[in-house]
Amino acid sequence: MRPARAAFAANWVLTHRLLRWGGGPIAARGLAEVGRPRFLTTVVRLPPDLGARLTEAAARLVEQQPEHYVYPPESVHMTILALAGGPGVEEGVRAVANRQGAFAVEVGGLNVSRHTVFAEIYPEDRGLASLRRELGSAVGASAPRWARRPRGLAHANVVRFTRPIDSRLLARVGELRRARFGRFTVTEVELVHADKVLSLAGTRSLGRFRLGGEAPTGASG
Repeated sequence: MRPARAAFAANWVLTHRLLRWGGGPIAARGLAEVGRPRFLTTVVRLPPDLGARLTEAAARLVEQQPEHYVYPPESVHMTILALAGGPGVEEGVRAVANRQGAFAVEVGGLNVSRHTVFAEIYPEDRGLASLRRELGSAVGASAPRWARRPRGLAHANVVRFTRPIDSRLLARVGELRRARFGRFTVTEVELVHADKVLSLAGTRSLGRFRLGGEAPTGASG
């Protein structure tokens, strides 16, 4: 867990400076196509109570700038791996899930990227890294190898910026850097065709697969 904490700390210092002095990215990139599925990816939705706590914290962050997009509890998620399309994707994800065991994660403090506020997520063992590695081998990732996130790092976006950000927002994020929102056990992975923010209107579930054994694969969204 220590390398992840060091990586998140370094990200905070560098991105905080960029946003504070540069005023943000900041375009509404990703928001223009909310409701239009574009990405095939595997995700883990956070438990409702954790999602609600994160959404509540996010809403307080943007009180001075309510134009920013706040993820509703049901859309708060941890991305496992964005996948390349093609035949046999569902079967591949199911096979990998069957071979992988459940793993626990801790949802820690808040941080920033150039486009989002996110909650840091800390896997408590090698389960996440193993799941990503196996999915990449079996199904194929959509991003080139050099662009993929480290296998042991994870996060859950809670705010997506739509305009240059107020310094007070960054200050409030800083106050929650050491927060702890909870812990949960990942028992299933979901395959979705979704928009950038996993909105209800823009997400189609292609199946939920229980780690260590099959689960029903009904579609929704």
